[in-house]
Amino acid sequence: MKLSSLVSPPGKSKYELAIVAAREARRLNEWIRRSGETLHGKVTAVALERVIHDEVPFYYEDPAMLAVPLDTPIE
Repeated sequence: MKLSSLVSPPGKSKYELAIVAAREARRLNEWIRRSGETLHGKVTAVALERVIHDEVPFYYEDPAMLAVPLDTPIE
């Protein structure tokens, strides 16, 4: 399956899918390494499938909020 042939879910770009799927694949690889279990397919394909079906939650952090020290009063 080629990434270019995928139809992105509404509100998500192919780039976003690729980044989230890569992180999910790393997470799955780590889980496989620790547990010794196996998956029903290639890790990257499973990760991409999980992302497309919205089984992988993700969110964006606001860089502006990360730069504000915690003791600074918000006006």
